[in-house]
Amino acid sequence: MTKTILRLMSSPRVQSLGFCLGFLIISFATLLPADELPPVPGGDKLHHIVGFGGWALLSCFGPFRRFLAYAMFMILWGGIIELIQPYVNRYGEWLDFFADGVGVVLVLAITLLIKSLKKNTL
Repeated sequence: MTKTILRLMSSPRVQSLGFCLGFLIISFATLLPADELPPVPGGDKLHHIVGFGGWALLSCFGPFRRFLAYAMFMILWGGIIELIQPYVNRYGEWLDFFADGVGVVLVLAITLLIKSLKKNTL
């Protein structure tokens, strides 16, 4: 049972599904017009790190090369979002783009660490 779940979780289909789900969530959360942005606990940048890190986490299970391509797209999409936001009554900030990248790179680094530890124990 556990092996079946692990095999399913590491399939390319589930990885692609996680990527698409994260893409939709991030895109709607960051590009829907807003009259006023509410104050957020923990700070805006932390939310960017958690949001993009969560998207990367949804996409990290499966082939690593595909995850690497997804991670590069996530960082690129973070920059595109910052360019689009002024046109949807939001604020485009390059520090938000940096925080997006930090979230993705953190998950990428953790994934590499786990792969390395797994390889050394086998």
